Parts: sequence; structure tokens; C-alpha cells
Amino acid sequence: MVDAGGVKVRIALSEARAFGGQRVGLVVDFDIAPGWHVYGKPLPQDYTPTAVIFDNDLLSGQNLDLPKPTPVKFELLGETLPVYQGRFKAVGDILLRQKLTPGEHRLGGTLSFQECNDNLCKMPQQVRFEIPLWIGARE
Repeated sequence: MVDAGGVKVRIALSEARAFGGQRVGLVVDFDIAPGWHVYGKPLPQDYTPTAVIFDNDLLSGQNLDLPKPTPVKFELLGETLPVYQGRFKAVGDILLRQKLTPGEHRLGGTLSFQECNDNLCKMPQQVRFEIPLWIGARE
């Protein structure tokens, strides 16, 4: 669970135990505080889109599909931007590297987002997280 004030995120793997070369399902549940939003894609350059990126030390691939964001017109900015509000879910998978040392590992990553309301934006955040993952020995 990542708790970054008004943005709470639960990142869960479909398996707590896996083998090298295995594809493991991934679900990311977002809960954005009432009155606030985070950004989706595509975005102008000065904004930070919401993303979950895993470190590559254990992985040979990663895929996460966020739902389609809602376009919202911001009168103060004179722009329409893609946003997420409330609760939403992203699903995907990770592909583990073929040759991993059996035993307990920590799958690290970074959650990136920028939390805003209708009047102000907080500084973009990059929050580190780790998920325990047990790698089994191949027979």
C-alpha cells in the first residue's frame, strides 16, 4: 500500500510465489481524495501523468493498462486535460527474468503522479514502493 496523502494506491501481484520466466498478473487500485485529481495521458510537457514503473532488476518486461481518463476543462488554465478522480483500477502484468536466484526478493518500483484540485497543483511526486516476491527453484 502506498499512502501519499490524498492519493492512496494498493499494488498487488496475482502470485506471491513465482518462477523465473513467469508472467505474473498485476492489479493497481487507486483512491484519490474527494475534490482532487491526478493526470492521465496524453498531457502537455509541464504536467506529470500517473504511472507505475517497476525496477528492471527482476523483470524482462512490464505492462500496465490504466483506464481511459476523463477530459476535464479547467477554466483557470484555459485547457482541457485528461484526469482520474475517485477510485479506479489499472491491470497488467510483469514478466520475470529467466534466471533469478531462488528465495525471497523485493520487487521495487516508483509511483509517479501530480495531485491537483480546481485551484492548485501540488508538486509532482515520485513515491518508491516494494512488494515481497518469492522466487522458486526450477526442478
